[in-house]
This record gives sequence, structure tokens and C-alpha cells, in this order.
Amino acid sequence: ARHGLPEHEHAEIVADYLTWHVVVNGGEAILEALDLEARYQVSFWDALVIQAAHVSGAEVVYSEDLSHGQAYGSVRVIDPFKSA
Repeated sequence: ARHGLPEHEHAEIVADYLTWHVVVNGGEAILEALDLEARYQVSFWDALVIQAAHVSGAEVVYSEDLSHGQAYGSVRVIDPFKSA
């Protein structure tokens, strides 16, 4: 960017990132994703996204790769290009 951020905004941005809940994909997450992959016939990586959304308490995942309107347990998929 030609024009950088004002100096005080750097710390504000980092502080905002520190409030985000990060889901760590450990061994249990991988096992759960493998189960979701088999149950819903989705790719492993999509299953891992669904698993992380479920663990974090997210009710909606925005994706153009998964089926619009499909519910995967408590997680529902919205394709942002089809919902409008």
C-alpha cells in the first residue's frame, strides 16, 4: 500500500486479532473430521472446516464449495453467491 496505516492503528489491529478465538486442529479434531468426511461425503478439508466451526460454536459457515443450505449437525452452510 502506498499509504501506510497511522502508527497507532497497528496496535489496535493486533489487539483485535488477539480477541479472536483460534481453533487448534489436534488429534481429536482430525479424528472428528474423518468421521464427518465419511458421514457427509465431503472432502477431508471441508470436514475439518465443519469440525472447527462446530467446536467454536459457529452456527453458519460461508462457503461456495459446500452445499448451500446444507446442515452438518449444528452448522449450516450459506453460499454467499446464492443467498442474495
